[in-house]
Amino acid sequence: MEMQFPKNLAYAVKSLNSFSKSTVKLLPDNRTDTVTSGNIIRVRLPQNSIIDLRTFTMYYQGIVTASNSGGKGHFPRLSSSIIDTLTIYVNGTQIENIQNYNLLYNTLYDLDGGGIDQQAKRHLENVDPSVFYLITDNQTSSAQPQITTVAATDNSTVYRKFVINNWLGFLATCSTPCIDTNDLNEVIIEIRLATSDVCFLSCDAGAGGLTTGTVGSYTLKNVGFSISKIVFNDPMYYNMKASKLLGDGLTLGYNTYINTRGGQTAKTSSMNIYTNINTTSLNQVICVLQDPDNWGTGALDGKNLLLNTATAATNDRKTFNEVLNGTLPATAALGDFFNQSQYFRRNGVGLTTSQLFINNTPITPQPLEPELIYNENLIALGNNQQDMGIGIHPGCVSLAHFLKYYFCHITSLENICPGEPFTKSGLDGKASSLNINWVLNMGTATDQVIPHIYCNCTRIMQVNEGHAITVIV
Repeated sequence: MEMQFPKNLAYAVKSLNSFSKSTVKLLPDNRTDTVTSGNIIRVRLPQNSIIDLRTFTMYYQGIVTASNSGGKGHFPRLSSSIIDTLTIYVNGTQIENIQNYNLLYNTLYDLDGGGIDQQAKRHLENVDPSVFYLITDNQTSSAQPQITTVAATDNSTVYRKFVINNWLGFLATCSTPCIDTNDLNEVIIEIRLATSDVCFLSCDAGAGGLTTGTVGSYTLKNVGFSISKIVFNDPMYYNMKASKLLGDGLTLGYNTYINTRGGQTAKTSSMNIYTNINTTSLNQVICVLQDPDNWGTGALDGKNLLLNTATAATNDRKTFNEVLNGTLPATAALGDFFNQSQYFRRNGVGLTTSQLFINNTPITPQPLEPELIYNENLIALGNNQQDMGIGIHPGCVSLAHFLKYYFCHITSLENICPGEPFTKSGLDGKASSLNINWVLNMGTATDQVIPHIYCNCTRIMQVNEGHAITVIV
């Protein structure tokens, strides 16, 4: 038996020589000065290069237009909220297509990455849309807060700068985060921008301060991307990889999400949502009830920021931090602490129980009440340190707030051990379709919702000689 020191007593130093790294800037294929809501942005990753997917970043400047005279248009919380669909192609083969990406990202961020300690670190991700800062060109005055919840002090004529550096799917979970595009040939990332329904308007003087107009559209300019590029001066790495490629090929594992969006429906005493999926590893089922209330109609609660700042009076101009610290406005008629546009509200108000069935087999022996659902969500996200693993959005201060704004039901079906190599451990459909049935008891609630079911699945991408790409579902 070989004798070894324990790790904390071992004297060992690993060395990596002939290695260098640099950050390269990428431009989208269309190379236009501006893109608007609903457009598609396509970018090619550097070819014949080793690239670090963990460093992939999108940056842009944006402005929102509005049709009403009082309020002004603004971007929603989180810079990723503008992404409707994320699609990735490798040598012409589609390996990922995440639809309704922004709703999924908001759902996961709010329950697993939105802690209060993230606000300063992630200001370029627009974690607090209630306020932004400007400074004069000559720097004679300090940065002044521009409160976006009222018209009197905001300035939506300025193109604001944003960054997206956290991703879901292949870019975040690839088992080999540093890939060699020489083996994959062409890697294209395609982003379809969301409609202007995701945006909100600042309050005006009419209707008691609530906004009655609509968002026309939003425009992005100076869209670009960056990623770290790695070079080995010693050919040993390339020779070893080439030998494996000529043998049994290269195997990459990653997690992706398949979305099923139901039609808008009224809550009833019992709701059943169905979907089917073919996969050999179903890791998680994420169920969301999206609130469609008055999108684009100009109704009072359709385009406002859901934050307790409902009027345009001077004493009601409160930022999120002020409201969170207890400085409530005189008129608190809207939004509590959600601090996001109506589009991303996950409305579970009235829920009595929720239960998931797969192939007619209940995942839990009995339907779960809201408090059990919330705890199951924390367990499901904590098992594999999904996303940033930091904390919960500070607006989710009670079970009532969870049901009103943040509701989702996440069921974990995988067995992940933190620190272990990438593991495929989800529910195996064994070459047959998995039938998923989400059953809800909504009591007497009758408002409208749009149900979504996201299936987190493991995919295996096999790369063989000649850039042959095979995706095993």
